[in-house]
Amino acid sequence: MVLMLSRSDIKGLITMPEAVEALRRAFEEFSLGEAAMPVRSVILAPQYDGWFGVMPAYLFGSGAMGLKSVTVYKQNSSKGMPAVLGVMLLLDPTTGAPISVMEGGYLTGVRTAAASGVATSLLARADASELALLGAGAQGRHHLVAMETVRPIRKVRVFDALPENAERFRQEMQPTTSAIIEVAGSPEAAIREADVVVATSTSRTPIIEYPWLKPGAHINGVGSHAPDVREIAGEVIARARVVVDSREAALQEAGDLLIPIADGLVSAEQLSDELGEVIALKKPGRISPDQITVYKSVGIAIQDMAVAKLVYQKAVGAGVGTEVDLMS
Repeated sequence: MVLMLSRSDIKGLITMPEAVEALRRAFEEFSLGEAAMPVRSVILAPQYDGWFGVMPAYLFGSGAMGLKSVTVYKQNSSKGMPAVLGVMLLLDPTTGAPISVMEGGYLTGVRTAAASGVATSLLARADASELALLGAGAQGRHHLVAMETVRPIRKVRVFDALPENAERFRQEMQPTTSAIIEVAGSPEAAIREADVVVATSTSRTPIIEYPWLKPGAHINGVGSHAPDVREIAGEVIARARVVVDSREAALQEAGDLLIPIADGLVSAEQLSDELGEVIALKKPGRISPDQITVYKSVGIAIQDMAVAKLVYQKAVGAGVGTEVDLMS
């Protein structure tokens, strides 16, 4: 039997602290060689401004095996649809049989923010309390929850290219947090006093410049994951301590890194330390209080399988979802 889980089934099954802990274990497994994960295969649909990715992975210790199909269609908002749509297929690693199919768009938001939560817990200053959010969409909402999970956030400044989106974010999220949320008129205004900066925008050019950064600031670079797109200026990458989710994936997909490498500002070797290596104490995290740190995320399949396995276990325990016999 295959357990079918809709978005409404999934919401509320796992908490952000649970997701952060699941991804902490997954990153460590991955960087210790206890996982199998090819770089995602991508097909473009340029006539629809669309992007389609297939992402398989197997975490040996966690027993999480499966794949995610994900699409990013930026024009979907005009049709009343989410820009990011996904489906996760979870397999039994002992037989290869499918055990669950679940909506993947919501979980993509959770796992991406939880991964940033892991990175922030390791790289941001312990006293980090002011947050800049660049991008007021679903990722911004999930990231606010994740940042509050790992740091004592007291003030949030949110910027969006569409000011009405930032104001809607403030109105919707203020009742959920004890932090004060303000709308910033520019990326610089959001960043200037921030201890943690989260970039989840759709910008194709840098919106984070080095002179704007407070000493000791930590950046989670999430929004860009294509070789010709970046949110973070090359000077930031060249002068910061940079950690990636996957060395292989980042050096194939992350314009935030590939462009400054091509410009001769930094070498690939300087940008190849993985988050899992920091967790396993094989590589250092933050080295000094004033150091600028960057976690560059392109999003990898071990993240998806880790949260999918957790959701499946929670759903079985709670009796949530619909069972379907695909073999009948």
